[in-house]
Amino acid sequence: LGIDIMFFFAILFFGSMMTAGAFDPIVNEIAKYLPEGFSVRKPYIIATHKMHTNLTWLAGRGYNVVTFNVPVNFHGPKDDISGQYQLAIWENHADPILSGREQLGYSKIFADIENLKIADGVARAKMSSWGFDFCEFEFDYDKAPADEALLQDIIRDPESEGLMHLKYIPKTGDGFDEADVIYVSFTPKKFPVPPDAKPLPENPPRTWFTGSIKWNIPTWQDMPTQFHVVQGLGGLPVKRIIGASRMTATHYNDVYHVKRVEFK
Repeated sequence: LGIDIMFFFAILFFGSMMTAGAFDPIVNEIAKYLPEGFSVRKPYIIATHKMHTNLTWLAGRGYNVVTFNVPVNFHGPKDDISGQYQLAIWENHADPILSGREQLGYSKIFADIENLKIADGVARAKMSSWGFDFCEFEFDYDKAPADEALLQDIIRDPESEGLMHLKYIPKTGDGFDEADVIYVSFTPKKFPVPPDAKPLPENPPRTWFTGSIKWNIPTWQDMPTQFHVVQGLGGLPVKRIIGASRMTATHYNDVYHVKRVEFK
């Protein structure tokens, strides 16, 4: 059982599904960061800042998470899945990172992630690594989203069956350039609720507003092990910020229903 306070915003990359000439090059820009077998389903990035609190497995403690998802299709040897691929996921504590990487197959990495600080209707939070501030979120509760109908469709993503990662662990020795483990980790959107669990609200209320993101692009000296991740995300061409959403939810999802999917 845990309480999540979640902020989302959707970024439209230059191009649209209806304008093939503008859409195709940008699909390639996003697709170059996807593993084999994955293709872009919609040219959006969904960025999320989450504050997990009151987690049972951490004795009531919590941690913060920032994710960047892209809607994708996966075509594997045995499975075809429409879902979201997590381009990057940062967390600010070792315990969920270790268990997430080793048990769930999530490609988690560490960053210092601030709680959102609210002043005059605007919430802000920074992410940093080795003392270098590389990303800052800003959510303005008093400004309407650029396109609320589109925003709701992107955030809810009814076509998505769940979340996907590529679990990859290199073989020890010989240059670390061969895989010991490589497969897709798939977390279905629907999960089993414990039989003794109390009913929870199915549709927690959301608010819709606008948001923004600022990247500070690092050099190798700034972020020796992650600079390429931030350079890749921060270098994608953005046409507009479609909007942002806030939701506070209580849930039972322990992610034990995650599945291994054959990669190749």
